[in-house]
Amino acid sequence: MKKIVKVGSRQSQLALVQTELVISQLKEHFPQWDFKLITVKTTGDKFLNSNMYELGKGAFVKEIEEALLSGAIDMAVHSLKDVPHELPEGLAISAITRREDPRDVFISADDRRFSELDTGAKIGTSSMRRMCELNKLRQDIECVPIRGNINTRIKKIKTCGLDGIVLAAAGVKRLGMENLITDYFSPDEIVPAVGQGALAVETRADDEMSLFVKYINDDETTCATGAERAFMKVVGGSCKQPMGAYAEIFDDALKLIGMIERDGVVKWGKLEGRKSEAEQIGIRLAEELGGKL
Repeated sequence: MKKIVKVGSRQSQLALVQTELVISQLKEHFPQWDFKLITVKTTGDKFLNSNMYELGKGAFVKEIEEALLSGAIDMAVHSLKDVPHELPEGLAISAITRREDPRDVFISADDRRFSELDTGAKIGTSSMRRMCELNKLRQDIECVPIRGNINTRIKKIKTCGLDGIVLAAAGVKRLGMENLITDYFSPDEIVPAVGQGALAVETRADDEMSLFVKYINDDETTCATGAERAFMKVVGGSCKQPMGAYAEIFDDALKLIGMIERDGVVKWGKLEGRKSEAEQIGIRLAEELGGKL
């Protein structure tokens, strides 16, 4: 009898695509298993008219984690950027897959690049981090809060009279919509969200599944996002507090960029060290920028 593995996911098209990516990787190592995809409606999916900073961190994972703890599913696949730094007792991030493009991108209403927009241009985004950093790049634009999945946000360019929207490159690419991208923001221009572009596989900490999924773990991505999440833990990141961090690895070195907004002032910094000290680098940079928000 084949082993049946129940995999939990959000219901959005992107979440399903991402979960299937993880399942396909696991099938390469465990072809004898049957994988059953189980969708869960999360708080973030239920309250689409609320801004993310009103829902708080964990809005896209809480109900899935409850299903994991109850035994309704055997593992969960999340966008790592949606996972808070503190996990419920009994759960663990057991694998982080190879990262997609971590950058933010601009999708324009008329093919203009971000720098070419007129004064007063309206840009749609649901993220306080993006609002903060976009206004740092150009103080003459207006950020308009929008919610919804990627397809919905793209439609809102027309329905809401926007000049463009800012999204994560990873989601756009995974949905095969790369041709819509007008502009890319480098991490120096807009510091990505912690873990942006990476997928996390969460399991029960004491379950044998936590050992099996390690076969698809990407060490470099895990190291880089470890620095970012250490930064987030010190800062105390939530959707109410604009912050971002992005780490890159070059041979044995790790370079981390971090930003936080405190009392209307954006603080930005860089720190470099050995990749074996990834978490310590994240902690030190967070402390240099002022510590907990």
